Order: sequence, then structure tokens, then C-alpha cells
Amino acid sequence: MTITNITHVAPQPLRTPYHSLGDGAGMHIPDWAQHRSVYRSSGRTLYLVETDRLSDAQLDLKRLGRAGWSVHVEEDPEGSLSRIALTRKDLARAA
Repeated sequence: MTITNITHVAPQPLRTPYHSLGDGAGMHIPDWAQHRSVYRSSGRTLYLVETDRLSDAQLDLKRLGRAGWSVHVEEDPEGSLSRIALTRKDLARAA
């Protein structure tokens, strides 16, 4: 006879960069986040934001970094469009 201990883990609430920018009770999608995409793979979620208002995003990006988000900004040298990649450091491990 084999006895197996099973531990049930309560699901974590869905947390996005927009939750991190919110007031704790909901999400906040800033005006500078003009085009938003989400990509999921095993163990990682990538939030990609495109904006032509990077200067408006700077304070929010610093806030996201302090909240544990990995923030990578890629500026288009030939235009005004910037791409911002956001992943959560503690969500990067495989499930």
C-alpha cells in the first residue's frame, strides 16, 4: 500500500502589470499603453506594449520595476514608436 501526501495550493490571483499600476482593488491601463499584447508559454507570460509616448511612461516603468517586473525598452531609431516588454520575475519559473 502506498500513501501519497497531496498538498493543495490555492491559486494565486491573476497579476498583470496593469494590476501593479492599479490601486490594489483593480487594474489601471495608462494612456501611454497604446497597443498591448500578451504572449504565454510554459512558465512565462510576456506583456508587450507599444507606445509613441515613452516619456509619459517613464514613472510607471520605474514603478513596475520596483514592483518586481522586468522592464525592457526597445526604441525604434527611425521612428517614435517604442516597444516595452514586461515579465514578472517571480512568475518566470516553469509551472
